[in-house]
Amino acid sequence: MSNQIFTVAKKEIKDNLRDRKTVMSSIFMGAVFMPVLFVVLMNFITNMQKDKAEAQLKVSVQGTANATSLVKFFKSKGAEIKEFNGDARQAIIDKDEEAVLVIPDTFAEQFEKGVPAKVELYYDKTAKGATNVTQSRITALLAEYSSNIGMTRLQLRGVSPMLLRAVMVEDHDVSTAQSKGAMVMTFLPYVLIIGLFLGSMYLAIDTMAGEKERNSLEPLLLNPIKRSNLLIGKLIATITFGIITMFATIAAFKVAMPFMPLADLGMTVDFGLKNVSILVLVLAPLTVMAASLQTIVATYSKSFKEAQTYVNLLMFIPMIPSMALMFMPIKEKLWMMATPVLSQNLIINQIMRGETVSTISIIAAIVGSLFVGLVLALIAIKLYKRESLLFSG
Repeated sequence: MSNQIFTVAKKEIKDNLRDRKTVMSSIFMGAVFMPVLFVVLMNFITNMQKDKAEAQLKVSVQGTANATSLVKFFKSKGAEIKEFNGDARQAIIDKDEEAVLVIPDTFAEQFEKGVPAKVELYYDKTAKGATNVTQSRITALLAEYSSNIGMTRLQLRGVSPMLLRAVMVEDHDVSTAQSKGAMVMTFLPYVLIIGLFLGSMYLAIDTMAGEKERNSLEPLLLNPIKRSNLLIGKLIATITFGIITMFATIAAFKVAMPFMPLADLGMTVDFGLKNVSILVLVLAPLTVMAASLQTIVATYSKSFKEAQTYVNLLMFIPMIPSMALMFMPIKEKLWMMATPVLSQNLIINQIMRGETVSTISIIAAIVGSLFVGLVLALIAIKLYKRESLLFSG
């Protein structure tokens, strides 16, 4: 029995390896392309924002004559003042300016009276790229100028500026460099899980719908081998490619990590041997579930194209918990750790945040995913014995 299963698995693996386009799209695109793309984009965005923050601040100001002291303050901080004439709102909408500071004619009068002197700052908070860096820097300078003037006025009247601070807030940020790094790595669980789904997808489709489409399934079943052994061999081959893609994806991120500008952002990500081992342990059982589920879907399909359409819908399964955990704070519970896909997402997030992953959580994730995977495998075997499904279409 084991020889038959091994022979089928070996044959399917060899056949799939011969199709270089399939191997490239399932392994290379899923495992290598995403980490490389993320490194390039992260470096580009970080460098763009860093350059913007370090470059000389250029402020477009309308009504400079109305606030000479404010203009001098900006210049003393190294800002370049550019006189602006026109419609400030329209200039922002047309993307001609990143931010425009408008000083009304009433500014000097209000300032002299000691009442809050109003200025108007026009900007687009939804602007892409590093545009908002300019607005943030202008806002910070305005706040500093206002604070300096306010304290000076109080001191001239013999009043301590500390009287304005009825409540003093002492911040205690318990986040770490690693938990901050996890914020930019929230996509990692989805990429790792979707990678192993992609790795097994094409072979799962080919071993079922592909055999039907090529009319090679009936001759295959005439061989002296149990159908259960035949499908188990196919499943092993499918699972093998899922595991290969999983290892390739983890390895790609391991190699890519040093090239990510995390240190410049005050962040770290621990991708050491211990954490990588935990990733492998909790993700490997998921390949059984992915391969079995894809095989079941492919069994109901009449052609390779139809199966590909249906199997692609399965990609939403790992997306749901990944997207939810990006926005919803969840306190981990044991039943969550036994839930396939959700448990992998939670454990990967814990690793990225530098939290200790308990042994019971790892065991629950492994057992839960294996159990569901084996149940789905048994369903696939049962379906494989049904003539109506095998020869439909």
